[in-house]
Amino acid sequence: MDSERHYVDLIHHASKKYASWDPEVVVEPGDWGRITKGRPGWAFWRRRRGIFLKEGNIYKDGIAEKYSIPPPKEQGANSSHGVTWIASQNTRDLDVSGSVGVETPALAKCSIKAGFHFTSGCGAILAMDNDTISTIDPPGSLRRLLGEDVVQNRVIVSEVHRTSSYARYLSSPRAKRITIGLSVEPPMPGVVSAQAHVKWVRSSAAGNFKSKVNQTGDRDYYPLFRLVTLKETDTSVGLRGSSDEEIPPLPDAELPWLAAK
Repeated sequence: MDSERHYVDLIHHASKKYASWDPEVVVEPGDWGRITKGRPGWAFWRRRRGIFLKEGNIYKDGIAEKYSIPPPKEQGANSSHGVTWIASQNTRDLDVSGSVGVETPALAKCSIKAGFHFTSGCGAILAMDNDTISTIDPPGSLRRLLGEDVVQNRVIVSEVHRTSSYARYLSSPRAKRITIGLSVEPPMPGVVSAQAHVKWVRSSAAGNFKSKVNQTGDRDYYPLFRLVTLKETDTSVGLRGSSDEEIPPLPDAELPWLAAK
């Protein structure tokens, strides 16, 4: 299993959501498309397996208006609630009050940090600072799209986490622990336009680590989103006349390698 697929798989098991290997790629509520299944044989490299390929957006295509799908609602846009941590199920919290600052001096300066111990195999961590969640609400309203041929047998983004700063980490098989922190360095004195410098730091160079910080605070990264599936077999039976709040949401889309089992 390659690193990207392994990371997506571990975070999906922990959150039931899709983790983006490249959070700089824009993902919006209402995006629809398919999840790649890859190609067998010599051409397997042409299309990686388990990647969401956008084909359209119901709000931009006019589909949402046609079926009276309400616009997405965003939570947390005007507030700051700190860092959201998502860890794979084989992870346990690690006490960071001890010697981690001695081992990695940069972590000693971090007011926000968390430590993790991996009990078996590879572990995965996703950290999002000051993220918002945009959701199509009520989620049951998306069932109206089951009658739309264009999106049949496709998946649709029903929820998106948007953040100004993220860190994603996939451990190596031998790595058993990691501490990740968010360091904020004060602006340089005497420089009028200087801003505090923010960066992610970690206690180990082992594993696959990527982080980004938008120093302006704009939420331009999309590290996590929910995909639901639009299949003919999901057509509601006996729900006619019910309000959207009473209609259950569409089922979560499965990872291709899990659906094949």
